[in-house]
Amino acid sequence: MRFLFSKLNTLFWSGNSNIYAKRLWLLFFAIVALLAFFQPTQRNITHHYSRAAYHWWNSENMYSLTGSGFLYFPQSALIYTPFAWQEFPKNISAFKRQPLSETLLPTLPLRIAEVLYRAFSLGLLCWAVWRLCQLFKIDAPCSSLFCLVTVLSIPASLTAGRNGQFNLLLAATMILATVAVTNKKWAAAATWLVLGVLVKPLGLVPLLLFGVIYPALWWRLVVGMCFFMALSFIHYDPKYVVGQWQMCIEQMRTASTPLDNSFDDIAGMFRTFGINGSDKIWFAVRALFAFLTLGIAWRLKKIYSSEVGPLFIAGLSAAYLMAFNPRTETVSYVIIAPFVAVCAALLIRQKKSLSLLAGLLVFLCIGFGADCYGDIYKLTRIWFKPFLALVFYALLTAWIFRKYDPMDLRRPSCQ
Repeated sequence: MRFLFSKLNTLFWSGNSNIYAKRLWLLFFAIVALLAFFQPTQRNITHHYSRAAYHWWNSENMYSLTGSGFLYFPQSALIYTPFAWQEFPKNISAFKRQPLSETLLPTLPLRIAEVLYRAFSLGLLCWAVWRLCQLFKIDAPCSSLFCLVTVLSIPASLTAGRNGQFNLLLAATMILATVAVTNKKWAAAATWLVLGVLVKPLGLVPLLLFGVIYPALWWRLVVGMCFFMALSFIHYDPKYVVGQWQMCIEQMRTASTPLDNSFDDIAGMFRTFGINGSDKIWFAVRALFAFLTLGIAWRLKKIYSSEVGPLFIAGLSAAYLMAFNPRTETVSYVIIAPFVAVCAALLIRQKKSLSLLAGLLVFLCIGFGADCYGDIYKLTRIWFKPFLALVFYALLTAWIFRKYDPMDLRRPSCQ
């Protein structure tokens, strides 16, 4: 055991640890890129983004109005437009059964675009994690957290990266907004928060939370959201845009009340164990915790340092999103994993060992990747991940009563 810890310390805290982390991200991308190139329609949801982009520019309806398919704001189609080199086949099931020798050349632009989109999304997430770790760099031999945070973040990123989920981009924008708030770069923070809304409607949660807590963001976010709304009218037909907004609202309304127990949120967790509640009850629970989250965030900002406070607030907003969004998917937990990973890495760096609290946070990070663990996922499906998010939410709530900073950056024991 002592030998194992010695090897891990060498891996995570040596002068080459950042190089190891970068190689791990490159290996992750290489695997995802190969799968996306040779199997562009298997375990892939980018066809929703691609078709929305084509529908947008062809003035066709983007929404199914059934609560499935494209579940984003109309202008979100612009994100995937640079990668919509070739439209996905209409009959994806039939396309899957065709041999590669017949489909490789006819769909080459599609396959290359899929790889480039993975490079963009994973590259942005990697850069965001790097920027977040740089905030907590200290003048000591174990200065960088990047390698350890990478190892703890990737399990929850695997499926999202393979599928090409926009969740990767939302995670990146939340992290970069946190970095900007910490550095008091308010224009950059507002930009990243608004871009998060462009990526997914869920981005409204961190935008509102940071916007209320930090007054310097108020007018900047108002300007940013005005630009966000105006961006939808970049389309040449204003009547079409208005119609798509109406359909978008109806699609969101329908999607907010799922008909089956297939989402990893608090309602799904309770339903798994036979505890059912009406939509009105769960709406009241989500609203109550929204106000509670605001109060906790305000307290976190007040009692913690300017470096740790924004990290905790972003982590709190991610925990709220995971547990209380009625359509949280198992792949959505890539959003919360980096924040939990940084908290774990900071605690481990302090003591240069795995304390009980740090061990719990490491367990949360491993658990967020449960969908990658085969038969284990069958036992943990639906209920496990929201439970872990609630554990982190409870930890952050408990920390508002602490008399010292659990992530005190002035006490690294590795000096």
